[in-house]
Amino acid sequence: MRRLGVLAGSFDPVHEGHIALAEEAKGRAGLDGVVLLPVARTARGDAEAPAQDRLILCGIAAEEKEWITVSQAGMTGSARRFSDFLGPLRREYPDSCFVRILGAEAAGMPEGRDGLPGEWVMMNAAEDAEAYSAKIRAMTAAYEDAPGLNRRVLCYMARQGLYQKDLLPRLSTMMNPRRFRHTLGVRREAVRLADLHGAPIQRCALAGLLHDCAKGMPVKEMDRVARENGLVDDENMYGSGALLHAPVGAYLAQKEFGVEDEEILNAIRSHTIGRAGMTKMELVIFVADATEEGRESYEGLEEIRYLADRSLPAAALKSMQLTQDYLRSTGRPFFPAALRARAYLESILTENEKALLASVG
Repeated sequence: MRRLGVLAGSFDPVHEGHIALAEEAKGRAGLDGVVLLPVARTARGDAEAPAQDRLILCGIAAEEKEWITVSQAGMTGSARRFSDFLGPLRREYPDSCFVRILGAEAAGMPEGRDGLPGEWVMMNAAEDAEAYSAKIRAMTAAYEDAPGLNRRVLCYMARQGLYQKDLLPRLSTMMNPRRFRHTLGVRREAVRLADLHGAPIQRCALAGLLHDCAKGMPVKEMDRVARENGLVDDENMYGSGALLHAPVGAYLAQKEFGVEDEEILNAIRSHTIGRAGMTKMELVIFVADATEEGRESYEGLEEIRYLADRSLPAAALKSMQLTQDYLRSTGRPFFPAALRARAYLESILTENEKALLASVG
């Protein structure tokens, strides 16, 4: 019969401290494995993140640990005592006996530490694990990438906007459903590219979410806002919603959504025509906007996606080249700011990136 440790708690969110705790308990008690048991509701009340998301996060955190499994036994909202979970656990793990891993979160359940059925092992580090979850929530609410998180856990949290103010209800009223789906797609792709290329994940996710927040505004209103606030210095941009929504979007992100981070605002401001001196975050949003999975196919899309996984500057430059070629075919000029952005990107490409760009034609 296998001896399985059961670490129950809110896991709000799960982090590397929980995994270290499980590993230590495994060694101390001679366990064959450990079951993470996220509970829908603890004695202390509801967790911040939905139960289903916390269950998914535990599964992500356990992916590379073959000795850790994740149980759904705690997902029943009415179950709060550890004894409530034993029946479902026995059905889920037949031919196993359970060793309860106790710490601060477990002690907060109504049964406390006394009168527990079966075997248990006390771990002193659980209180620190719970406290660090609170620190992660606070950092995430400020759009910071908290250390001590499995990278895939961090990406899931960013894609879902967990532990942050929910901006989706407001955003959904500012654009049509098709644009809203695109917005969510850009956030997903921005998270993926940020993770791949070492950009700040939570801040890229926010920039991706807000990049088109002005897109649903009438062009005349964009013109008014841009003129009154001196948002653009090129008269040729007025009258074009395709161009004005970027600087006006940065204005709205600051005034309506409270974004003060200048790099995030620049990423929104430059996501259509770019700018000289684009940061990695700006490149992430520029490229994610062009390549998100919901984008309708256009000539060169697959080439840009191929480049995006290998070089953000090369992908952005390819996108600019295609846009300039299209405008030239219609007799329209490329904007000076876009020309400066293109020249900047060409100047920073390495020889390997130049060869990569040339390889896609």
